[in-house]
Amino acid sequence: MKSWPGPQLPLVTQDVRTARNDRSAGRYTRMLGLIPTFIVVAVDATGMGIILPLLPFYSQRLGATPFVVGSLISVYALCQLVAGPVVGTLSDRYGRRGVLIVSQIGTLVGFVLLASANSLTLVFLARIIDGLTSGNISVAHAYAAEHSEPSTRRQALGTTSGAIGTGLLVGPILSGLLVPFGDTVPIWAAALLSLISIIATIGLLPPDDTESGILDIQAVPKQETARVLLVPQSAWVLLGLLILFFLVNSMFLSQIALFLSARFSWQGHPFGARELGGVFAYAGFINIIVQGLLITRASRFASDGTIVVIAFACMGAGFLGIAIVGTLSLLALSLTLIILGMPLIRTTLTAELSRSVPPNRQGMIMGLNQSLMSSANIIAPFLSGALIDRRLYDTWAFAMAAIAVCGAITAVGLLLPPQAKIARPGRGVNRLSPFLGIVARWRRARL
Repeated sequence: MKSWPGPQLPLVTQDVRTARNDRSAGRYTRMLGLIPTFIVVAVDATGMGIILPLLPFYSQRLGATPFVVGSLISVYALCQLVAGPVVGTLSDRYGRRGVLIVSQIGTLVGFVLLASANSLTLVFLARIIDGLTSGNISVAHAYAAEHSEPSTRRQALGTTSGAIGTGLLVGPILSGLLVPFGDTVPIWAAALLSLISIIATIGLLPPDDTESGILDIQAVPKQETARVLLVPQSAWVLLGLLILFFLVNSMFLSQIALFLSARFSWQGHPFGARELGGVFAYAGFINIIVQGLLITRASRFASDGTIVVIAFACMGAGFLGIAIVGTLSLLALSLTLIILGMPLIRTTLTAELSRSVPPNRQGMIMGLNQSLMSSANIIAPFLSGALIDRRLYDTWAFAMAAIAVCGAITAVGLLLPPQAKIARPGRGVNRLSPFLGIVARWRRARL
């Protein structure tokens, strides 16, 4: 047999194949390790899903106006704003599991107090306690991010987002089924689920492996500590877009119940807790479809910037739709556009935000992200409550449409630079790298 006349090519040895198999097995093991996180977050989100459609009507029966309903959400968000960075930093220092358990205990206490409330004062106190100990979602995002590789971080964060979607699907259904038995029955069910989530966290989530260095993988350069410790410059564009999203998302969620109750009816009576539970269950179903099927396939055909632009445009069209439509079928179409856009924006921008910081700062950046969300949630419900209180329903919808359009325009300008429009990014490449490279060069020029 004649030998190959050209240069000898290196053969793939058994050691190389073994190393590749070990890496694949490691990634598979890490993804399996997120199953307990999925269970914990899903149970937690189911409790939240029970409360969301019920709280506006529950508060109204105790004498709350639309503005007071918005104030309840704003007070909760204000407490989140105060607690968010503290919770994130504590989870970085002492581990995710212990902080998550404390947060869940606060949620349980808040639900029990809410179910026992006979006045708006106690309702406000319940939301304050829940808000001050909140952090379940941000800590779970940080846990998922640090237990995944950069190439699979989107899927890991999609797992926690899918768990939220599962909870927001099941929770409103349970709320609608239980509310005929009494206004407080769904809230007690949410408290029971919160207790179950605490038990699941203790029993399923492994203790944090602080000795292996998982919480301190990459050190921050000393000369840039003062500036990078809070947030890298390259992350500000992502945080800015997330603020726009949080504003419009909070405006929508805080008053959609009272808007539908005032404008639409079902079987001869205005929309109530049961009907709104159906809307939220539909939203949870769409969220699962987006997280499980759409978002991974969309990233193969479009850049992250394109996805964000399209999602903002869908939301803007949906907000215009709910302002002008008068039938339930067109209302369903408009709500579908809004619901489709929300998880696409949240997951895409959150994944990019997670990749913009080293692993040992995941808790900090997610806590900051939650604090910015809380800032938006303080302002938006007050604005929405004032508009709905004055029955300016169309103005409320048009204002949300305007914010969504601003988000789309901003994303076009910042996430779609000329390089990204000409050269299509390949798979597994950071689609925001052209912009982040410009920011990095700007930072070096300033030093």
